[in-house]
Amino acid sequence: MTNQEPLDLGATELPAEEEARLRREHDLDRPEVFDRRNGVEERARTRAALLPEEAESGSADPQAQAREVLRDSDLRTEVPESAPDTVFERRESSD
Repeated sequence: MTNQEPLDLGATELPAEEEARLRREHDLDRPEVFDRRNGVEERARTRAALLPEEAESGSADPQAQAREVLRDSDLRTEVPESAPDTVFERRESSD
């Protein structure tokens, strides 16, 4: 798995310097390192089975599909800022 595209953070409101720091810190420009550190390949092999509704429409490559879902999940876990519209806002109780 070489020559992969850098992982996409999506649209963020981060300053360029902060985004660059996060990309370095989490190996986002080196997806093979990110995958190895997170065990993406091994996990994808165990998660490549299609759900019945997915099997009905088929998949050209269920393992590649599982890899992408796992990468996206790992990225959102490691860098919550990568999905600003899905970050939960935590508020103190006003009671």
